[in-house]
Amino acid sequence: MNKCPSLILQCEDSVEGILTAIYDAFVEKNKMTDYRDGDIRIAIGGVQDLFLFAQMQSVETDLDKAQKTLFRIQKKVSFLAYKRVLSALCHYDTDRGNVVLGFLIKAFPMGAKVMEAFADPYVMRMTELARKVDNESHLFCGVIRFTDVGKFLYSEIEPKCNVLPQVLEYFEDRYPNEHYVIYDKKKQAALVHPAFCQSFFVYGDEWNVDISQFDDRFENLWREYFSHIEIRERHNPKCQNNLLPKWYRKNMAEF
Repeated sequence: MNKCPSLILQCEDSVEGILTAIYDAFVEKNKMTDYRDGDIRIAIGGVQDLFLFAQMQSVETDLDKAQKTLFRIQKKVSFLAYKRVLSALCHYDTDRGNVVLGFLIKAFPMGAKVMEAFADPYVMRMTELARKVDNESHLFCGVIRFTDVGKFLYSEIEPKCNVLPQVLEYFEDRYPNEHYVIYDKKKQAALVHPAFCQSFFVYGDEWNVDISQFDDRFENLWREYFSHIEIRERHNPKCQNNLLPKWYRKNMAEF
């Protein structure tokens, strides 16, 4: 993984951008007569490592290329591999593009059985990244809190990983008839769901809402309920911190 590459593909920090870079990496790999592991690297959002004699190539995000990459993963490998790849790409590790690229180079010839090859460093590392994202996304499905800001429901979160693509299906199924926005403050990305319509993503700070100016009576009721439901004699902050670490509570109304 640390071999000096001959080509560095520089892409934007998004799932679509990395998938585009992976597509281009396979195109360039097929042009090489003697490809060796690490000859091509993906730099996300900029150059993480400087390599002497390596050729730099900027990658422009192409949704068509991204879709083709995902379709090929499902067709040539498996649906499980497709889900794991998407989860791994939502991690914050700057090397996740290279991990997924290395995994796919092995996966396309092997097919579905590659998912059991845990002795392979790329398979193991991708599984670790995907597990971290899946665990955090599962927790955020339970801790996301909405505030009624008038025309829509609004929630602000600050996860470590990119959980918005992971929680999309959960909230679409739970609130199909609501207008709501889930805004990731750290990544400046928003999941926007118009009532009875398909959700979409918006990048930038245009959906950043100052909720301090809104007085949501249901939120106030929830705070009141939370403060009175606890049995004081059984207060156990250590257990509570294990189940819900403090950094998750920043945008939870009851805390």
